[in-house]
Amino acid sequence: MTHAASESIPDGPRPVRARTVTDGPGGPVITLSGDLDYETAPDLLAAVTALAPGPGTIVTLDLSGVQFFDSGGINVLLRARGQLQERGAALAVSRLSPAVERIFRITGLDTVLPPTGGGGHEDPAVG
Repeated sequence: MTHAASESIPDGPRPVRARTVTDGPGGPVITLSGDLDYETAPDLLAAVTALAPGPGTIVTLDLSGVQFFDSGGINVLLRARGQLQERGAALAVSRLSPAVERIFRITGLDTVLPPTGGGGHEDPAVG
């Protein structure tokens, strides 16, 4: 029995995009949409780096619009976290989409980058 696969297989990655960058209580909140994977991860790292956050700043990524998340997404979050920590800043994640939440839970990333509540900044370790 054969199935028409064209309906279930996407044409390609939906590039991760910063839909909005707003000011939160501790620093910028970047709301993302699309796929966060090996191909699109450099775009996110560049966006976080371009913010040039200073010491004590918390950069929050709202991941509610991320539709696909793989090891490239995990890698870029850890790299961004490390780069921010070198500057005395911190990375927080909030509002995980179901796809992201599943990967966070399976891999234990939720213990390294615990999601904050509904999009605010809740005391992630700085430094």
